Amino acid sequence: MKNNDTQLIHRTLDGDDAAFAELVEKYQKQVHALVWRKIGDFHIAEEITQDTFLKAYQKLGTLKKPQRFASWLYVIAANRCNMWSRKKHLRKQLLADKGVTQPEKASYSEYVHEENERISGEAQRDVVKKLLAKLGESERTVMTLHYFGEMSCTEIGTFLGVSANTVKSRLRRAQQRLQKEETMIREALDNFKISPNLTDTIMREISRINPDAPTGGKPLVPWAVAASTLVVVLLMLGFGNHPYMERFQKPYSLDVTSEMTVEIIDAPIVANLESKPDVRAQIGSVNALDKQNNPDLQPNDAAALSEEAQADETVEDYTKWELPVGAKARLGKGEINEIAYSPDGTKLAVATAIGLWIYNTETGEELDLYTGHAGEVESMSFSPDGRIIASGSLDKTIRLWDVDTGQHRRTLSGHTDSVRSVSFSPDGKTIVSSSLDKTIRLWDVDTGEHIRTLSGHTEDILSVSFSPDGTTIASGSLDKTIRLWDVDTGEHIRTLSGHTDSVRSVSFSPDGNIIASGSRDKTIRLWNTHDGDHIRTLTLRGGGSSVSSVSFSPDGTTIGEARGYNIRLWDVDTGEHIRTLSGHASSVRSVSFSSDGRIIASGSRDSTIRLWDVDTGEYIRTLSGRHTDFVWSVSFSPDGRIIASISEDDNIHLWNANTSEHIRTLSGHRSAVSSDVPFSPDGNMIASGSLDDTIRLWDVDTGQHLRTLSGHTDGVASVSFSPDGNTIVSGGRDKTIRLWDANTGEHIRTLSGHTGMVWSVSFSPDGNTIVSGSLDDTIRLWNTNTGAHIHTLSGHRGRVISVSFSPDGNTIASGSEDDTIRLWNANTGEHIRTLSGHTNKVWSVSFSPDGTTIASGSWDKSIRLWDVDTGQHRRTLLGHTGRVISVSFSPDGNTIISGSEDGTVLLWELGK
Repeated sequence: MKNNDTQLIHRTLDGDDAAFAELVEKYQKQVHALVWRKIGDFHIAEEITQDTFLKAYQKLGTLKKPQRFASWLYVIAANRCNMWSRKKHLRKQLLADKGVTQPEKASYSEYVHEENERISGEAQRDVVKKLLAKLGESERTVMTLHYFGEMSCTEIGTFLGVSANTVKSRLRRAQQRLQKEETMIREALDNFKISPNLTDTIMREISRINPDAPTGGKPLVPWAVAASTLVVVLLMLGFGNHPYMERFQKPYSLDVTSEMTVEIIDAPIVANLESKPDVRAQIGSVNALDKQNNPDLQPNDAAALSEEAQADETVEDYTKWELPVGAKARLGKGEINEIAYSPDGTKLAVATAIGLWIYNTETGEELDLYTGHAGEVESMSFSPDGRIIASGSLDKTIRLWDVDTGQHRRTLSGHTDSVRSVSFSPDGKTIVSSSLDKTIRLWDVDTGEHIRTLSGHTEDILSVSFSPDGTTIASGSLDKTIRLWDVDTGEHIRTLSGHTDSVRSVSFSPDGNIIASGSRDKTIRLWNTHDGDHIRTLTLRGGGSSVSSVSFSPDGTTIGEARGYNIRLWDVDTGEHIRTLSGHASSVRSVSFSSDGRIIASGSRDSTIRLWDVDTGEYIRTLSGRHTDFVWSVSFSPDGRIIASISEDDNIHLWNANTSEHIRTLSGHRSAVSSDVPFSPDGNMIASGSLDDTIRLWDVDTGQHLRTLSGHTDGVASVSFSPDGNTIVSGGRDKTIRLWDANTGEHIRTLSGHTGMVWSVSFSPDGNTIVSGSLDDTIRLWNTNTGAHIHTLSGHRGRVISVSFSPDGNTIASGSEDDTIRLWNANTGEHIRTLSGHTNKVWSVSFSPDGTTIASGSWDKSIRLWDVDTGQHRRTLLGHTGRVISVSFSPDGNTIISGSEDGTVLLWELGK
């Protein structure tokens, strides 16, 4: 947004009503638009708009996140509309009961004039509505917001959580499709103007209620930015009476804390504002409530107030934050790459595969998620004043974010390869970035302009850092050296050599006299900044693991380093090892000291960030996100209520498909789970194959390990249940297929013939045939009962990664490293057609339950939907920042889940 809502709100809370007038001027058109579309009366919409701002003014002191004022405002408007609608309905009933007629018009001519205007306006709106119905949901949304809500493409992008370029593209498509009618639509939507003095009217009313002016202090109520998008779209497009909107009207207890879950989906639009089951409390008796609180309160007013209380107490759910268009939930938080404290120590920023997470260091709660990069966020840095965060990404760009509002300020582009490190100068005016393009770039923070490029390293640059006085930059590289550069001139000062492997991290001591460097040669080296002399080497007895990160404590007396699964602390003056902090279940990627030096934070690939007491080494707390590593497989239970997912963290995670809550973790494999994790047909068991050469069966309800199937001589790549649940088929890296009795665990038979690893296996719907896909580029069909080889399907020009039967068993779909999906006749083995469009390997294919659609997941980070009968491409789902490894339909066919290398699972609602 052009104006800073946070500043305006703080000024209002300090008594400056002119600041609130700016907020009214800024949002009155949009609020009026959504109110009008809900209630249908243009003039009454002005009254409700006025009531909305008065209510917002009175409750402003309870708003926890001022930057999300719009979200809060729109929910208040929705509640006022619901209250008005119920009161209108009640008045009609009372008039009907008493036989009261509506008052007559002052004159017949006046009545005819007003009625003609009303009919003309309604007819015009009906025509426009029908024309807009020709567009897709996303195109209709941007068209309405642009012309009717008078929002720019940038503003629409902010509401919808997509880039301005995406909005421009959708708007352009909509205009092209309605080229002939576009002018009429624009004029019709522009035809209705709100009163020019509406702001003055609202401010006059505020002056009257000034004794109840908003109070300052720490706000109390959080709001999700996605809610603004949802309510605007729902109400503008006339969904006020849609069955889904009834879910907004459920009464809730005024004394409980509810949780808002917002699902932004492609079609149909669905909103869920229900609280969690354990905290939801339906009001059982309106009369009881009336007697206790307000004897004059009408039943419908009580429901309205409870609704309003629900809106005021809404709590955010991170699984709904910053979702890509079309997705309704996210499970997991992305692989952790780097962590850093804010200068004041109140926040912790975590760079992950899906974006930049911001945590409250005192409570551990998630505060925000910044998304927008088209690749993993590899690094980030707070400005010295803590107001800006810079993030570097695999998408070759650096983005600057406002910490208070979470808004994207600007993008710095110029690197020709991934950005591995970013850092602010001590005065906060300059950013230095390093890239795999072997260069270092300096940027002006205020303008975003590129200042200069530093070149000289012969390999990729992994880390850069400013000296405390801002005059020098240190860089570490794969070429095993550290280079020092003059910031003002860009000249190379000197090269520090001695490491025998790549330098992954460099850091200046607080006084600027020492540089610490961590390397893959398993050592930390300390250097004199001024003359480049080597001071000492910090080495563990026995060598240990490579060093991922080094960091000085604020007083410069201690170094913290990430090494393997542990964090180690060293005395800078003596070089002695102080203590080791252990507890992570996977390699630690980054360490960071708090501003007072009393706490150290560590981020690991085990899905957690851990906080430790520096003086005692004691563990304080864990910030957990479940998956933070590659998600290899996702699947629905047969009843669609549970999702199973696995990743390189060696565990299987079970999630509630309706609430996105984590249920339990299944642990026990001695190595990574490398197969799909299918449910048995009755939903009682899960099978998992591992690189430890075994298949394990688990009880879904209890999480208990039931039995282990052993026999493969190399890792298990794929497992599948037969339709009756009595047999399991597994494909292995040992190039064989094995059949097992699911009830006893006994080995039935082995099928041999593939000359490459068997990557995918599946039963036909009748259970009589097995299909297998292999890295030998072929698909084979086998007789389940005899083990005889039936057909070999050849044609792919790359390894076959995924195979699947259609629900009727007549068609087989296969995905390959040749970027295509092929359809085959399961009875004859003949090739039917090839589906082309992906630009990288197709890693997963799945049929919808009705057999009409195929979903394919690819390393090009997309999911594509295809028509089985025609082979035509229907839709592309974009949102993952890593390669898509697994896709699966829900049993009802309305939802797709996808797992990615970005460490997350996304749920997509397809609609009916």
